[in-house]
Amino acid sequence: MPKATFIVQYTEFHGLIVTQRYPTSLSLNEKILNLIFLEHQKDKKEELIYSEIEGMKIGSYSSALYPGWMVCTVLSAEEDFDHLQRDLAGSGRLILALIAMDPESFSLEEILEKGSILKDLTEEQKLAEVFLTPSSALLLERMQTEGIEKAAKLSIWLRNQVQNDDVDLREAMAPLMESGIVAVELLGKTSEMVFLVKDIFGYREPPVDSILKIKETIPSIAEKYIEFVTEFFSPASPDKGYNPTLPVDDPNSPILEDREKIARILAERIHYRILTSLREQPLSIADISLKTSFPESVVRKLLYSLEAEKIAIRFEEEDLWGLLTNPRIESFLPEYLLPVISKKLSEKEISSDVARRHLELLIQTWGVAK
Repeated sequence: MPKATFIVQYTEFHGLIVTQRYPTSLSLNEKILNLIFLEHQKDKKEELIYSEIEGMKIGSYSSALYPGWMVCTVLSAEEDFDHLQRDLAGSGRLILALIAMDPESFSLEEILEKGSILKDLTEEQKLAEVFLTPSSALLLERMQTEGIEKAAKLSIWLRNQVQNDDVDLREAMAPLMESGIVAVELLGKTSEMVFLVKDIFGYREPPVDSILKIKETIPSIAEKYIEFVTEFFSPASPDKGYNPTLPVDDPNSPILEDREKIARILAERIHYRILTSLREQPLSIADISLKTSFPESVVRKLLYSLEAEKIAIRFEEEDLWGLLTNPRIESFLPEYLLPVISKKLSEKEISSDVARRHLELLIQTWGVAK
Protein backbone atom coordinates (compact mmCIF):
# COMPACT_ATOMS: atom_id res chain seq x y z
CA MET A 1 0.00 0.00 0.00
CA PRO A 2 1.35 3.50 -0.85
CA LYS A 3 2.92 5.44 2.01
CA ALA A 4 0.73 8.54 1.58
CA THR A 5 -1.73 10.31 -0.71
CA PHE A 6 -2.12 14.08 -1.09
CA ILE A 7 -4.85 16.11 -2.82
CA VAL A 8 -3.38 19.34 -4.14
CA GLN A 9 -5.16 22.40 -5.53
CA TYR A 10 -3.64 25.40 -7.28
CA THR A 11 -5.18 28.85 -6.83
CA GLU A 12 -3.89 32.18 -8.13
CA PHE A 13 -4.03 33.76 -4.67
CA HIS A 14 -2.46 30.99 -2.59
CA GLY A 15 -0.50 28.87 -5.07
CA LEU A 16 -0.41 25.13 -4.32
CA ILE A 17 -2.43 23.98 -1.32
CA VAL A 18 -2.67 20.47 0.11
CA THR A 19 -6.41 20.26 0.75
CA GLN A 20 -6.37 16.71 2.18
CA ARG A 21 -3.75 14.08 2.95
CA TYR A 22 -3.65 10.61 4.40
CA PRO A 23 -2.01 9.77 6.68
CA THR A 24 -1.57 13.20 8.20
CA SER A 25 1.86 12.33 9.59
CA LEU A 26 3.57 12.74 6.19
CA SER A 27 4.03 15.92 4.16
CA LEU A 28 5.40 17.18 0.83
CA ASN A 29 7.30 20.46 0.67
CA GLU A 30 6.47 23.29 -1.72
CA LYS A 31 9.49 22.60 -3.94
CA ILE A 32 8.35 19.04 -4.65
CA LEU A 33 4.77 20.11 -5.33
CA ASN A 34 5.89 22.84 -7.72
CA LEU A 35 8.11 20.48 -9.71
CA ILE A 36 5.28 17.95 -10.09
CA PHE A 37 2.67 20.59 -10.91
CA LEU A 38 4.87 22.18 -13.61
CA GLU A 39 5.40 18.78 -15.19
CA HIS A 40 1.64 18.30 -15.47
CA GLN A 41 1.19 21.74 -17.04
CA LYS A 42 3.24 20.69 -20.07
CA ASP A 43 0.40 18.60 -21.44
CA LYS A 44 -3.01 19.43 -20.02
CA LYS A 45 -4.84 16.13 -20.39
CA GLU A 46 -5.68 13.12 -18.26
CA GLU A 47 -2.26 11.92 -17.27
CA LEU A 48 -0.32 9.94 -14.69
CA ILE A 49 3.31 10.97 -14.13
CA TYR A 50 6.11 9.25 -12.23
CA SER A 51 8.74 11.36 -10.40
CA GLU A 52 11.71 10.62 -8.18
CA ILE A 53 12.42 13.71 -6.08
CA GLU A 54 14.51 14.00 -2.91
CA GLY A 55 14.63 10.22 -2.54
CA MET A 56 10.84 9.80 -2.86
CA LYS A 57 8.97 7.82 -5.52
CA ILE A 58 5.81 9.77 -6.43
CA GLY A 59 2.96 8.96 -8.81
CA SER A 60 0.84 12.02 -9.61
CA TYR A 61 -2.45 12.24 -11.49
CA SER A 62 -4.16 15.24 -13.10
CA SER A 63 -6.96 15.72 -15.60
CA ALA A 64 -8.13 18.52 -17.89
CA LEU A 65 -11.60 17.86 -16.45
CA TYR A 66 -10.40 19.26 -13.11
CA PRO A 67 -7.93 22.08 -13.89
CA GLY A 68 -5.67 23.10 -11.02
CA TRP A 69 -6.07 19.79 -9.15
CA MET A 70 -3.75 16.83 -8.81
CA VAL A 71 -3.45 13.72 -6.66
CA CYS A 72 0.05 12.78 -5.49
CA THR A 73 0.81 9.32 -4.14
CA VAL A 74 4.10 8.55 -2.37
CA LEU A 75 5.17 4.96 -2.99
CA SER A 76 7.21 2.79 -0.66
CA ALA A 77 10.69 1.69 -1.71
CA GLU A 78 9.41 -1.81 -2.56
CA GLU A 79 6.51 -0.70 -4.79
CA ASP A 80 6.84 -0.77 -8.58
CA PHE A 81 5.19 2.18 -10.34
CA ASP A 82 4.76 0.23 -13.61
CA HIS A 83 2.65 -2.42 -11.86
CA LEU A 84 0.58 0.21 -10.04
CA GLN A 85 -0.13 2.57 -12.95
CA ARG A 86 -3.69 1.44 -13.62
CA ASP A 87 -4.70 1.55 -9.94
CA LEU A 88 -3.01 4.91 -9.34
CA ALA A 89 -4.77 6.44 -12.36
CA GLY A 90 -8.10 4.91 -11.28
CA SER A 91 -7.69 6.17 -7.73
CA GLY A 92 -6.73 9.69 -8.84
CA ARG A 93 -9.61 9.77 -11.32
CA LEU A 94 -12.10 8.80 -8.61
CA ILE A 95 -10.72 11.19 -5.98
CA LEU A 96 -10.95 14.22 -8.28
CA ALA A 97 -14.41 13.25 -9.51
CA LEU A 98 -15.77 12.84 -5.98
CA ILE A 99 -14.20 15.96 -4.52
CA ALA A 100 -15.58 18.00 -7.42
CA MET A 101 -19.04 16.50 -6.89
CA ASP A 102 -19.29 16.88 -3.11
CA PRO A 103 -16.27 18.60 -1.49
CA GLU A 104 -18.01 19.03 1.87
CA SER A 105 -18.56 15.34 2.62
CA PHE A 106 -15.54 13.97 0.77
CA SER A 107 -13.25 11.77 2.89
CA LEU A 108 -9.88 10.78 1.45
CA GLU A 109 -9.31 8.26 4.23
CA GLU A 110 -12.57 6.43 3.46
CA ILE A 111 -11.81 6.24 -0.27
CA LEU A 112 -8.30 4.89 0.28
CA GLU A 113 -9.38 2.35 2.87
CA LYS A 114 -12.04 0.99 0.50
CA GLY A 115 -9.49 0.75 -2.31
CA SER A 116 -11.92 2.48 -4.66
CA ILE A 117 -10.90 3.27 -8.25
CA LEU A 118 -12.57 4.46 -11.45
CA LYS A 119 -11.54 2.43 -14.46
CA ASP A 120 -10.90 3.89 -17.88
CA LEU A 121 -13.80 4.35 -20.30
CA THR A 122 -15.54 1.21 -21.58
CA GLU A 123 -16.39 0.80 -25.27
CA GLU A 124 -19.96 1.89 -24.51
CA GLN A 125 -18.70 5.05 -22.82
CA LYS A 126 -16.38 5.87 -25.72
CA LEU A 127 -19.37 5.66 -28.05
CA ALA A 128 -21.31 7.97 -25.73
CA GLU A 129 -18.58 10.63 -25.90
CA VAL A 130 -19.32 11.16 -29.60
CA PHE A 131 -22.64 12.81 -28.74
CA LEU A 132 -21.06 15.06 -26.11
CA THR A 133 -18.88 16.93 -28.61
CA PRO A 134 -21.12 18.92 -31.01
CA SER A 135 -18.56 18.90 -33.83
CA SER A 136 -18.07 15.12 -33.45
CA ALA A 137 -21.83 14.54 -33.66
CA LEU A 138 -21.92 16.75 -36.79
CA LEU A 139 -19.12 14.71 -38.37
CA LEU A 140 -20.99 11.48 -37.62
CA GLU A 141 -24.10 12.81 -39.35
CA ARG A 142 -22.01 13.81 -42.36
CA MET A 143 -20.31 10.41 -42.55
CA GLN A 144 -23.66 8.63 -42.27
CA THR A 145 -24.57 10.35 -45.55
CA GLU A 146 -21.23 10.25 -47.33
CA GLY A 147 -19.71 7.03 -46.03
CA ILE A 148 -16.31 7.99 -47.46
CA GLU A 149 -14.84 11.47 -47.55
CA LYS A 150 -11.47 13.11 -48.15
CA ALA A 151 -10.15 14.54 -44.89
CA ALA A 152 -9.43 17.91 -46.52
CA LYS A 153 -12.98 18.17 -47.89
CA LEU A 154 -14.43 17.09 -44.55
CA SER A 155 -12.39 19.76 -42.77
CA ILE A 156 -13.73 22.50 -45.07
CA TRP A 157 -17.29 21.24 -44.56
CA LEU A 158 -16.91 21.26 -40.77
CA ARG A 159 -15.51 24.81 -40.73
CA ASN A 160 -18.48 26.00 -42.78
CA GLN A 161 -20.91 24.21 -40.48
CA VAL A 162 -19.56 25.72 -37.26
CA GLN A 163 -18.55 29.04 -38.86
CA ASN A 164 -15.07 28.79 -37.38
CA ASP A 165 -11.88 28.62 -39.45
CA ASP A 166 -9.87 27.53 -36.41
CA VAL A 167 -11.76 24.30 -35.78
CA ASP A 168 -9.39 21.32 -35.65
CA LEU A 169 -10.65 18.33 -37.64
CA ARG A 170 -8.37 15.91 -35.83
CA GLU A 171 -9.65 17.06 -32.45
CA ALA A 172 -13.27 16.81 -33.56
CA MET A 173 -12.58 13.43 -35.12
CA ALA A 174 -10.88 12.02 -31.98
CA PRO A 175 -14.03 10.58 -30.29
CA LEU A 176 -15.01 8.92 -33.58
CA MET A 177 -11.56 7.42 -34.06
CA GLU A 178 -11.09 6.32 -30.44
CA SER A 179 -14.41 4.49 -30.45
CA GLY A 180 -13.67 2.82 -33.79
CA ILE A 181 -16.55 4.53 -35.64
CA VAL A 182 -14.28 5.88 -38.38
CA ALA A 183 -10.95 4.81 -39.83
CA VAL A 184 -8.57 7.38 -41.29
CA GLU A 185 -6.01 6.18 -43.81
CA LEU A 186 -3.56 7.70 -46.25
CA LEU A 187 -4.15 6.20 -49.71
CA GLY A 188 -1.50 7.13 -52.21
CA LYS A 189 0.90 9.94 -51.32
CA THR A 190 -1.51 12.76 -50.52
CA SER A 191 -5.08 11.43 -50.32
CA GLU A 192 -6.09 11.05 -46.66
CA MET A 193 -9.49 9.36 -46.54
CA VAL A 194 -12.05 9.01 -43.76
CA PHE A 195 -14.16 5.83 -43.77
CA LEU A 196 -17.27 5.19 -41.68
CA VAL A 197 -17.00 1.60 -40.41
CA LYS A 198 -19.51 1.66 -37.52
CA ASP A 199 -22.74 3.47 -36.76
CA ILE A 200 -24.26 3.98 -33.33
CA PHE A 201 -27.70 4.23 -31.78
CA GLY A 202 -28.50 5.66 -28.34
CA TYR A 203 -31.73 4.81 -26.56
CA ARG A 204 -33.32 3.58 -23.31
CA GLU A 205 -34.38 -0.02 -23.06
CA PRO A 206 -36.64 -1.64 -20.44
CA PRO A 207 -34.57 -3.29 -17.65
CA VAL A 208 -35.62 -6.77 -18.76
CA ASP A 209 -32.77 -8.68 -17.08
CA SER A 210 -33.41 -6.93 -13.79
CA ILE A 211 -37.13 -7.71 -13.90
CA LEU A 212 -36.49 -11.39 -14.67
CA LYS A 213 -34.01 -11.58 -11.79
CA ILE A 214 -36.43 -10.00 -9.34
CA LYS A 215 -39.15 -12.49 -10.36
CA GLU A 216 -36.80 -15.25 -9.21
CA THR A 217 -35.41 -13.64 -6.06
CA ILE A 218 -38.09 -11.24 -4.70
CA PRO A 219 -41.36 -12.11 -6.47
CA SER A 220 -43.30 -9.94 -4.04
CA ILE A 221 -42.13 -6.75 -5.77
CA ALA A 222 -42.03 -8.05 -9.36
CA GLU A 223 -45.57 -6.89 -10.15
CA LYS A 224 -44.88 -3.42 -8.76
CA TYR A 225 -41.64 -3.23 -10.76
CA ILE A 226 -43.38 -4.17 -14.02
CA GLU A 227 -46.03 -1.50 -13.39
CA PHE A 228 -43.39 1.22 -12.96
CA VAL A 229 -41.59 0.25 -16.17
CA THR A 230 -44.80 -0.17 -18.17
CA GLU A 231 -46.02 3.27 -17.12
CA PHE A 232 -42.84 4.84 -18.50
CA PHE A 233 -42.70 2.95 -21.79
CA SER A 234 -46.41 2.44 -22.47
CA PRO A 235 -48.56 4.77 -20.35
CA ALA A 236 -52.31 4.75 -20.55
CA SER A 237 -53.84 6.66 -23.49
CA PRO A 238 -53.65 9.46 -24.54
CA ASP A 239 -50.05 9.77 -23.25
CA LYS A 240 -47.25 8.57 -25.48
CA GLY A 241 -44.50 6.50 -23.92
CA TYR A 242 -40.85 6.26 -24.78
CA ASN A 243 -40.69 4.32 -28.04
CA PRO A 244 -37.25 3.54 -29.52
CA THR A 245 -38.92 2.09 -32.64
CA LEU A 246 -39.99 5.57 -33.80
CA PRO A 247 -37.93 6.89 -36.73
CA VAL A 248 -35.01 8.86 -35.34
CA ASP A 249 -35.56 11.64 -37.88
CA ASP A 250 -39.05 12.23 -36.49
CA PRO A 251 -38.82 15.64 -34.72
CA ASN A 252 -41.34 14.40 -32.16
CA SER A 253 -39.32 11.32 -31.31
CA PRO A 254 -38.05 11.38 -27.70
CA ILE A 255 -34.93 9.54 -28.92
CA LEU A 256 -33.36 12.65 -30.45
CA GLU A 257 -34.18 14.83 -27.47
CA ASP A 258 -32.97 12.21 -25.01
CA ARG A 259 -29.82 11.01 -26.79
CA GLU A 260 -27.47 13.65 -25.42
CA LYS A 261 -28.80 13.11 -21.88
CA ILE A 262 -28.20 9.36 -22.21
CA ALA A 263 -24.70 9.98 -23.55
CA ARG A 264 -23.82 12.33 -20.70
CA ILE A 265 -24.87 9.81 -18.06
CA LEU A 266 -23.08 6.89 -19.74
CA ALA A 267 -19.86 8.86 -20.24
CA GLU A 268 -19.76 10.11 -16.63
CA ARG A 269 -17.73 7.41 -14.88
CA ILE A 270 -19.26 7.60 -11.40
CA HIS A 271 -22.86 7.52 -12.60
CA TYR A 272 -21.92 4.69 -14.97
CA ARG A 273 -20.64 2.54 -12.10
CA ILE A 274 -23.95 2.97 -10.25
CA LEU A 275 -25.92 2.28 -13.43
CA THR A 276 -24.04 -0.91 -14.30
CA SER A 277 -24.32 -2.21 -10.73
CA LEU A 278 -28.13 -2.10 -11.10
CA ARG A 279 -28.38 -3.63 -14.56
CA GLU A 280 -28.61 -7.16 -13.15
CA GLN A 281 -31.08 -6.57 -10.30
CA PRO A 282 -32.33 -4.03 -7.70
CA LEU A 283 -30.00 -3.51 -4.73
CA SER A 284 -29.88 -1.65 -1.44
CA ILE A 285 -27.60 1.35 -1.00
CA ALA A 286 -25.33 -0.78 1.18
CA ASP A 287 -25.12 -3.46 -1.54
CA ILE A 288 -24.31 -0.86 -4.21
CA SER A 289 -21.65 0.65 -1.96
CA LEU A 290 -20.11 -2.79 -1.48
CA LYS A 291 -20.23 -3.53 -5.20
CA THR A 292 -18.77 -0.19 -6.33
CA SER A 293 -16.54 0.59 -3.30
CA PHE A 294 -18.15 4.04 -3.20
CA PRO A 295 -19.13 5.56 0.17
CA GLU A 296 -22.84 5.17 0.93
CA SER A 297 -23.29 8.96 1.07
CA VAL A 298 -22.01 9.19 -2.52
CA VAL A 299 -24.19 6.29 -3.68
CA ARG A 300 -27.29 7.90 -2.16
CA LYS A 301 -26.62 11.24 -3.84
CA LEU A 302 -26.00 9.65 -7.23
CA LEU A 303 -29.15 7.54 -6.99
CA TYR A 304 -31.25 10.65 -6.38
CA SER A 305 -29.63 12.18 -9.47
CA LEU A 306 -30.42 9.11 -11.57
CA GLU A 307 -33.97 9.08 -10.21
CA ALA A 308 -34.46 12.64 -11.48
CA GLU A 309 -33.33 11.48 -14.94
CA LYS A 310 -35.92 8.63 -14.99
CA ILE A 311 -33.17 6.01 -14.80
CA ALA A 312 -33.33 4.78 -11.21
CA ILE A 313 -36.41 4.07 -9.10
CA ARG A 314 -36.95 3.44 -5.38
CA PHE A 315 -38.81 0.57 -3.76
CA GLU A 316 -39.24 2.37 -0.45
CA GLU A 317 -40.85 -0.41 1.57
CA GLU A 318 -38.13 -2.88 0.58
CA ASP A 319 -35.30 -0.31 0.88
CA LEU A 320 -34.13 -1.17 -2.65
CA TRP A 321 -33.19 0.76 -5.78
CA GLY A 322 -33.60 -0.53 -9.33
CA LEU A 323 -33.50 0.67 -12.92
CA LEU A 324 -36.61 2.23 -14.37
CA THR A 325 -34.87 2.52 -17.73
CA ASN A 326 -31.55 1.15 -18.97
CA PRO A 327 -29.69 3.67 -21.18
CA ARG A 328 -27.67 2.09 -23.98
CA ILE A 329 -25.47 3.22 -26.85
CA GLU A 330 -24.74 0.39 -29.25
CA SER A 331 -22.84 0.10 -32.51
CA PHE A 332 -24.07 -1.64 -35.65
CA LEU A 333 -22.85 -2.47 -39.15
CA PRO A 334 -23.74 0.40 -41.54
CA GLU A 335 -25.04 -1.83 -44.34
CA TYR A 336 -26.83 1.16 -45.82
CA LEU A 337 -23.42 2.36 -47.08
CA LEU A 338 -23.08 -0.40 -49.70
CA PRO A 339 -25.22 1.39 -52.33
CA VAL A 340 -23.49 4.67 -51.40
CA ILE A 341 -20.09 3.13 -52.13
CA SER A 342 -21.38 1.70 -55.41
CA LYS A 343 -22.88 5.03 -56.49
CA LYS A 344 -19.73 6.99 -55.67
CA LEU A 345 -17.64 4.50 -57.59
CA SER A 346 -19.89 4.57 -60.67
CA GLU A 347 -19.92 8.38 -60.67
CA LYS A 348 -16.11 8.39 -60.26
CA GLU A 349 -16.21 10.30 -56.97
CA ILE A 350 -13.91 7.64 -55.58
CA SER A 351 -11.43 5.24 -57.13
CA SER A 352 -11.75 1.46 -57.15
CA ASP A 353 -8.89 1.32 -54.61
CA VAL A 354 -10.81 3.54 -52.19
CA ALA A 355 -14.01 1.52 -52.61
CA ARG A 356 -12.12 -1.75 -52.13
CA ARG A 357 -10.41 -0.43 -49.02
CA HIS A 358 -13.72 0.66 -47.48
CA LEU A 359 -15.18 -2.82 -47.99
CA GLU A 360 -12.03 -4.37 -46.50
CA LEU A 361 -12.34 -2.14 -43.40
CA LEU A 362 -16.00 -3.09 -42.97
CA ILE A 363 -15.09 -6.79 -43.20
CA GLN A 364 -12.21 -6.35 -40.74
CA THR A 365 -14.48 -4.53 -38.28
CA TRP A 366 -17.48 -6.83 -38.51
CA GLY A 367 -16.11 -10.10 -39.87
CA VAL A 368 -16.01 -13.31 -37.83
CA ALA A 369 -12.24 -13.11 -37.46
CA LYS A 370 -11.38 -9.71 -36.00
